Amino acid sequence: MSENTDSNTFTQRDLLQHLLQAAQHSVTREEMASQFTRAEQLSLERFEHAEKVTLERFEHGKKTTLERFDQSEKTALERFDHARQTTLERFEEVDKRFEQVDKRFDQVDKRFDEIKLEIREQGKKHDRLSWAIFSGMLAILFKDVIVKALGV
Repeated sequence: MSENTDSNTFTQRDLLQHLLQAAQHSVTREEMASQFTRAEQLSLERFEHAEKVTLERFEHGKKTTLERFDQSEKTALERFDHARQTTLERFEEVDKRFEQVDKRFDQVDKRFDEIKLEIREQGKKHDRLSWAIFSGMLAILFKDVIVKALGV
């Protein structure tokens, strides 16, 4: 556009210039379809990649969780076995102690039986001694009556 021309007029040259610029910036239907297909393909690839990564992470997490669960179960079983073994050992100790206590009770019962027997024997001796003392006192008390009866 030159200075002599009116700015409100549109020449053939301006039209061609405008069409050339529009053609350079415009996209044909085929190009647009190809770009859309390409974008769709990229989106699909990205989605598949994201899905693959997600599945890998899920499988890894699942595997890790199962390993942890197995390890926890193994540890729990080991602890249970250890506790069971410790408990059995303690019960065996208690059983041994009860056996020892039973032996001691048997010894104490035997000793009590010996003491009862000794008390009975001592009671018999005491009874004889008591009767001897009683008869001696009676003899002293009735000494005069006895001497007269014997005639001495």
